[in-house]
Amino acid sequence: LNRRMAVNEDPGWKLLELEEVESTNDVCRGLAAWSAVRADRQTRGRGRFGRRCVCGDGGLWISAVLPLEGPASEWAGFSLRVGLELLALLESLGVANARMRWPNDLMCGDRKAGGLLIEQAASGVLIVGLGMNIRNEPWLEDPELRETATRLADWTDAPQLTDLSRGVLAAFAAAHRKMRAGGLAATVEEWNARWREPLAVEIFLSGGRRVGGLLRGLCRDGNLELLGGDGSVFAVDH
Repeated sequence: LNRRMAVNEDPGWKLLELEEVESTNDVCRGLAAWSAVRADRQTRGRGRFGRRCVCGDGGLWISAVLPLEGPASEWAGFSLRVGLELLALLESLGVANARMRWPNDLMCGDRKAGGLLIEQAASGVLIVGLGMNIRNEPWLEDPELRETATRLADWTDAPQLTDLSRGVLAAFAAAHRKMRAGGLAATVEEWNARWREPLAVEIFLSGGRRVGGLLRGLCRDGNLELLGGDGSVFAVDH
């Protein structure tokens, strides 16, 4: 353990900063709500569906425990709300072309800078994990990432990890507050306001299948709604 500190933007947060862990999400499983963990590196970092992540020195590897208030169904699509708050943070840092690749990847241009992993670890809490490339070079460990990944330092004057951690935790707290107030409906409305222009998209599904069409926005349940070439409208489950 390096340090234990209170995050000034929200006095309720307690942040543990560690040198190395297998997974910050896993460390959070034993902590109370409004606790968070940041590690210099993860040895077994993971994304959705258990996909491996390269999580070396210089990146932001952070997870937080949030109270799950009310039925779990009311928190469906929470990653979309967290994504909105993180986009606002990136835009405040001067990353003008930051965007979210539905449902959980943070992008700079056409390359991935980070990703979210949200898990319900126990009754009453959610664990929100964020991995983001800041000054690290993940393609040195996995050369295939050279064509698909990027890092924040290539797009803006990236802040120090401690300062960025504070901003991220403030974004998590704002997402929690706004989800309680407006639920998924308000989140969908904000996303659809961002996606006003028609956009041709291609979605890669499990089993190697692909579907394509014009993006119409999000449905009420947070799924992606597309207009097919034959005029049919269909949804893609997140």
